Amino acid sequence: MRGTIRIVEKCHGLEGAMRTRNRILLTVYALCVALWMLPAADNAVIVRSPYYGSGTSMVDSASIPTSYAAQLNITAVEEVTGAELQTKRVLSAIANTGYPVTPGDTINLFYTEGNNTINLTLQVDGSYRITIPAIGAVDGRGKTFVAFAKEVEQLVLTYLPFSMPRVTLVGTGAFSVTVRGEVFSTQEVPAWGLSRLSSVVSSATRYASTREVRVTGADGTAKTYDLYAALREGDLTQNPLVRAGDIVTLVEAPRLVTLVGEVSRPGVYQPLTDEGLTEILQRYGNGVLPSGDGSAVLVRRYGSGDSANVDVLRVDSDDFDSFTLEHMDTVFVSPLAPLSRAVTIEGAVNMGDVQVQSSALSSSGRVYYQFFPGETILEMMQSITSRFSAVSDLSETYLLRSDRLIPVDVQNILMGGPSNVANLELKEGDRFVVPFNQLFVNVAGGVLRPGTFPYIPDKSASYYINLAGGFDPAKNRNGAYTLMDKAGNELAKDAVVPPEAVVTAKLNTFQAVNGANLATTVTIVGLVATILTIVANVVTFPN
Repeated sequence: MRGTIRIVEKCHGLEGAMRTRNRILLTVYALCVALWMLPAADNAVIVRSPYYGSGTSMVDSASIPTSYAAQLNITAVEEVTGAELQTKRVLSAIANTGYPVTPGDTINLFYTEGNNTINLTLQVDGSYRITIPAIGAVDGRGKTFVAFAKEVEQLVLTYLPFSMPRVTLVGTGAFSVTVRGEVFSTQEVPAWGLSRLSSVVSSATRYASTREVRVTGADGTAKTYDLYAALREGDLTQNPLVRAGDIVTLVEAPRLVTLVGEVSRPGVYQPLTDEGLTEILQRYGNGVLPSGDGSAVLVRRYGSGDSANVDVLRVDSDDFDSFTLEHMDTVFVSPLAPLSRAVTIEGAVNMGDVQVQSSALSSSGRVYYQFFPGETILEMMQSITSRFSAVSDLSETYLLRSDRLIPVDVQNILMGGPSNVANLELKEGDRFVVPFNQLFVNVAGGVLRPGTFPYIPDKSASYYINLAGGFDPAKNRNGAYTLMDKAGNELAKDAVVPPEAVVTAKLNTFQAVNGANLATTVTIVGLVATILTIVANVVTFPN
């Protein structure tokens, strides 16, 4: 009896030790699973629909044209030379009633004197005068060609009544103006009678003022013009015609402000002294786009003096009027953040650099896709094709929506085949699962080395049977086998073996069939004999 008690105590102790060991193993296993799952959750990638656009960042200010011409939206004019240029200028001068008399202009004067027709070619001299032989001179300074021609004709009529004089412009004059100040180099710029101020400032640097351009005439009088108001706002009085002997002086701009982001007209601007953020956004930028966040802007500001730091300031809309812009500030209008509507694509999807950092066990990826309203499955799949790889089983992909499982043959969709779900609109919470396409083939049964072998495209079952060492004569006598695909469907023996197929060599010899049964019988008999021996020992154990 004491022996029996000792055996029971030992059994209880062993059972307690086993329970403790099992608890430890379960704890370690749970911890490993948890640690393995955490990176997968943290490493999920967020992909934004291309319909939201690439977005704009403050670094995009580098792509904004900053030249003087770009600030004024001055486009290059195709240049012509020689006789073509002269013909073009003459036609323009005749069509423009405001064309001013210019030194070098050439006219033809026709009139009759008795029975004779007089044809004179005359030219305006540097003092804007023209002299008609035996008749007199006419001063054209400050006059349009139309008014000047009438004076010439009237002078001829005064001396020769009924002479029917007629004046025709046949050539335009040319001159040069001096451009200096905030320019790459002081230049004598060619001009003609219809040249405006904006056409002679191409040598200005990006830091030259567009709001204060001084023109000094040959008589010494000076006037300041606002080229921005002329070219961007249509006040042509601020873009006058230049005259022979004019000197154009460009000064440095007191403030240059770059406007980028979600505005109608991004660019580089020179606001006036009393203008701030409101004017930059409304007058210069022509307002915030519907896609922009008008509740606040970011302002990048460079340190002044010896300070080399760069600050980025957030300015709320309530403070726009009171905020003072400084020279070289960049104002950035952010795009509205998209709604957080997203779908999940998980399984055999590539997560890029995030996936590389994880272990092989976490090769299953997860992508959160922020979709655009109305976006379809086809449009999403086309935008994330780079997320798929050779192990993505696209034809077996499926969508989990609420309590429904919807098959989605992504391979067929991307190849342009007919599909009932390609134009299905995405909904928040949709979950797409892309299974792994396991590139292996199992060989089992009566072969010498059954096991799993790498999948090779376009191979038959005999190829994989040979990889397994061929048929085992002791187990398979006639080379019989079956071929099943991954769904359990039996395929023809001469079919091309697909991935995840199972090739089973039949066990059809006496040794294979009866050997297996004999082994099972021996195992059962041995187990029963062992149990009976233990029971007999316990019953006959001495007290």
